[in-house]
Amino acid sequence: MSETLSEDLLTQVTKQVVGAATKFAFNERTPLPMLRKLIDQIGVIVRPAPDCELQEGIIDTIPFDFWTPAKIEPGRIIIYSHGGGYTMFSRRTHRSLASRLAQELEAQAIVYDYRLAPEHKFPAAIEDALTVYKHVLSLGYEPQKIIFAGDSAGGGITFALMLAARDLGLPLPGLAIGLSPWVDMTASGFSMRENAAKDVMLSPAGIAKFALKYLPSGNDVKHPYASPLFADLKGLPPVMLQAAGDEILRDDSVRLAAALREAGVKVELDVWPGLFHVFEFAWRWLPQADEGMVKIGEFVRRHFASAKKR
Repeated sequence: MSETLSEDLLTQVTKQVVGAATKFAFNERTPLPMLRKLIDQIGVIVRPAPDCELQEGIIDTIPFDFWTPAKIEPGRIIIYSHGGGYTMFSRRTHRSLASRLAQELEAQAIVYDYRLAPEHKFPAAIEDALTVYKHVLSLGYEPQKIIFAGDSAGGGITFALMLAARDLGLPLPGLAIGLSPWVDMTASGFSMRENAAKDVMLSPAGIAKFALKYLPSGNDVKHPYASPLFADLKGLPPVMLQAAGDEILRDDSVRLAAALREAGVKVELDVWPGLFHVFEFAWRWLPQADEGMVKIGEFVRRHFASAKKR
C-alpha cells in the first residue's frame, strides 16, 4: 500500500472514530454535568506530550493548567482558551493538544477553565479570559512575547479577548492563533450549508443550540465579543488560522482571514482538505495533524525572528 493510500485510509478511519465519539458525546439525552465528566476522560485517555511539566493552580476562582516544556524561549507564554461550544470541555480535555503546542512553540502555556454556559452566559467566558490575561501581565510577562491561542469556541474567545483588551487599553499580545475558530454566531458562512453532510462533528442545528445556550435572550449575535468576525479588527497583532476543508466552520476562518487583511492585519490561513474540526487534536496518530502543529511552530518562529531584527 502506498504512503498516500495509507494516509488517506488513516484519515478516513480517524474521521469515522471522531464522528462516532462526537455523536456519543453530544447526546442531549445525557445530562450536561454527566456529559462534562465523561468528556473530561479525554484527558486521562490521551497522554500529554513528553517532556512537558504540568503544574496546576487557581487565579481568583479560575482553575488552570500551567505547562513548561523541556525547551523554552524565556518569557514566551501561550494563553490557551479551550473549545467546546462554550458549554463543555476543559483544561483537562486539552492537555494533549496544549502540551504539544507548548512544546512546538517552545513556550510555557496556561490553559484555564472559564465559566461555562448555560449556567454562565456571555460575557462570562470573556471576563474570565481577561482575568487570566491581567494576571499573566502582572507576573511581568512582556506583551510582545505573549501568544493568544484557542480552538473552536476558544478561538472565538481568543479574538474577543484581544478586542476586549484593546477596548480596556491593555497591551495586545505579540501573536494570535486560531484553530477552527468559531467567530460568527449568525452561522452565515457558505460552508455551513456546503459541508453540512461532510462534517463528522458539528451540524448547523448543533451550532444554533450552542449559541442559544451561550447568548442571553435578546443579545446581539453580532456583538464583537460574541462574533469577532464583525468587529473592528484594526490594530490586532499577526494571526495564524487553521481550519479543515470538510467542517461547517471552515468559512469562519476564511472570512476572518479576509476581514483581518482588510483591516491591515498580517494573517496566514491554512485550510486542510478532507479533515475535520480541530483536527490538531489527533497529532499523535494523524500525520496531517502533527504537520499542522509544525506549521504553527514555523509561523511563530518566523515572527519572533523578524521581531528581533527590527
